Amino acid sequence: MSEPDTAARLTTPEGVRAYVRGRLEDFHPTGTPTRLPEGNLNVVWRVPGADRSVILKYAPPHIAVDPETPLDPSRLTIEARCLEALSPSARLAGVGPSSVRPPRRIDLQTEPHVLIMEDCGNGPTLGRWLWEGEETTVRDKAPTIGRRLGEFIGRLHRTTLNDPDCATAFDNRPMQETRLAVQYRGVADMLRVGGVDDAVMLGERAVALGEELRSPGRCLTMGDLWPPSVLVRGDGDLRIIDWELAHYGRPLQDVAHWLAHLWMQRHRAPSEAVADAIAGHRDAFLTAYAEGLGAARDELWDDAERRGAAIHIGAEILVRAVGPFQAGYVYAGLDADHPAVQEAVATAAACLRAPAAADLFGPGATAGQSQGSAPARRFPR
Repeated sequence: MSEPDTAARLTTPEGVRAYVRGRLEDFHPTGTPTRLPEGNLNVVWRVPGADRSVILKYAPPHIAVDPETPLDPSRLTIEARCLEALSPSARLAGVGPSSVRPPRRIDLQTEPHVLIMEDCGNGPTLGRWLWEGEETTVRDKAPTIGRRLGEFIGRLHRTTLNDPDCATAFDNRPMQETRLAVQYRGVADMLRVGGVDDAVMLGERAVALGEELRSPGRCLTMGDLWPPSVLVRGDGDLRIIDWELAHYGRPLQDVAHWLAHLWMQRHRAPSEAVADAIAGHRDAFLTAYAEGLGAARDELWDDAERRGAAIHIGAEILVRAVGPFQAGYVYAGLDADHPAVQEAVATAAACLRAPAAADLFGPGATAGQSQGSAPARRFPR
C-alpha cells in the first residue's frame, strides 16, 4: 500500500486496527481504537488488545491540528531512538529506576512515520494530578515526585554529557528550527500583545538564544518537559512520554521549561494548598536535579546557561499566556488585559530584560506565594 494510502487509513479507527494487526504478529486487537485528544502535533490512538493495549502515534508532515504549519515527521525517529536507548539493557538504561521511565518501544515505520509503543495506562498527567488530586495526597507526594523526576533528568544530562554517539543519534535540529520560528521569533509580537514597551529589544534577546540552541549541544535533553508529558501512576511511579522534541542540546531546555510550567501551574493553582504542593515539588526537583548532575554540575550550569534559562522561561510563559499555545492550558480564554495574563507577561518580560539577575524562584518571587512558605531554590549551582 502506498504512503498516502497508509497515512489516510491512520485517521480512522478501522484503518488503525488493520494497520496494527498487520505490523504486530503477536498482538490481537479487540474493540475499537480510541483517538486521544492530547495529540496536537501527531495523530495518537489507543488500541485495545486481548492481553494489553498499545499506543499508535502517526506523525504527518505538519502539525496534526494545523495542516498549514509544516513539521518534520522524522521527529518520531528521534522519539523511537530515545525509547530504545532508555529501555532495559540499552546504553542509557542506568539513567533512572524502573519507577521513572519512558514507554517501551514496540515498532517503528518511517514511510509514513508511525510509532507503536507501550500503553502506560490512564493515569493522570502531573498537571491534572496536582490540580484535581486529593489535597492531602498531593501535598505529601508532590516532593517525592519532584525528587524522582529531578534525579532522572539530572542523570540523563550527566550520563550523556560530551557523548559523540548521542550527539549523532539525537541530532534533532529540524525541531530546533521549528522552536526558533514558532517560539523565540514570536517573543516580540507576544510582548506587544501584552503591552510591553521594549518588546523589540527583548524579542531580539530571545531570537539570539533560539539561534544558539540550533548549534550542537552538551547532553541529551527530553525537550518537552511539561506537565502533560509526565504521567502519574497509582503507585506514584512516573512515565515520561512524548520524546519527539528530544535533542542533543542544552540542559536549560529541560530545566527552564519545567520551571516555567511550575511557575504557571502555581500562578493559576486552584487553592493555596495546591500552590504549596507545587512549591514543594519544585524545591525537591531542583535539589535532586543538582544531585543527579554530580561532578558535571559546573560544566553544564555556568553563568551563560543560567542566563539562557531565564530567557527561555520568559519565552515559554509568553507562548502559553498570550501566544499560539494559550488554548487548553492555564490561561485559556483569558484576554491580554486580564490581571493574571498581565502578571504572567510582566514576569516573562522581567526574565528577558535582566536574565543575568533573574531570581524567578527566590523568596517572594512567585506570584500568589502564600505567607510562610519555604524560600524557593534558584537555578542549579
